[in-house]
Amino acid sequence: MFCVNCGQKLEPTARFCPSCGAVSAAAPVPPPNPAGYPQAPQLTRSRSQRLIAGVCGGMALHYGWDISVTRVITALFVVLTGVGALAYIAAWVIIPEEPLALPPNTV
Repeated sequence: MFCVNCGQKLEPTARFCPSCGAVSAAAPVPPPNPAGYPQAPQLTRSRSQRLIAGVCGGMALHYGWDISVTRVITALFVVLTGVGALAYIAAWVIIPEEPLALPPNTV
């Protein structure tokens, strides 16, 4: 087997060319996601898009929904059913808060 970048002879198990550092054609490729979708991060309560606790903002950011529509539907759910307020409070307690984004270290 030879490097496609520089033509150097490679060992069959080599992941990189020892001469130029190019990735070998035999390098293992990670398997694609079976669903075909990118791996979604964990659902968290938003720090930037919050009015009360960040539950609606976190849901909208996680699922790609419009945040205004999410808030209106949640408000209707709370007003029209008594269960909506309990569901919101439960989500407030259960869903973890988004981690703080620290500035890069400039040392």
